[in-house]
Amino acid sequence: MECYRDIAELLVIGGAIWGYNPAADCFIGSHGVKSPDAFWKVIVRGTLQDEQIIAGGVPNTQEATRKRLDHYWVSVDEFERVTGAKISLADYAKHDKPNQSWMIPVGCNKG
Repeated sequence: MECYRDIAELLVIGGAIWGYNPAADCFIGSHGVKSPDAFWKVIVRGTLQDEQIIAGGVPNTQEATRKRLDHYWVSVDEFERVTGAKISLADYAKHDKPNQSWMIPVGCNKG
């Protein structure tokens, strides 16, 4: 996302998923604060027929590493179904699930 926003405008929507996973609450003892179970993001680049969307939720666990990122991508409609959230995108744009993360643009040094 860091490098793609340098190329063109992006629409980025994101937030936290709160639940009942005490294993994610790593700051209860030190700060008295619950932690989200996961973090989600929807990123849209391009417009109309060139529009590309990537969406997913990453659990707040030690197993959620950069190497495993491609395991967490979902279609927007699947994300809406699971979370109950509504993302303001055209219905035709909500069905595709990416097989992998977008390629890092040539010259990107923000990885």
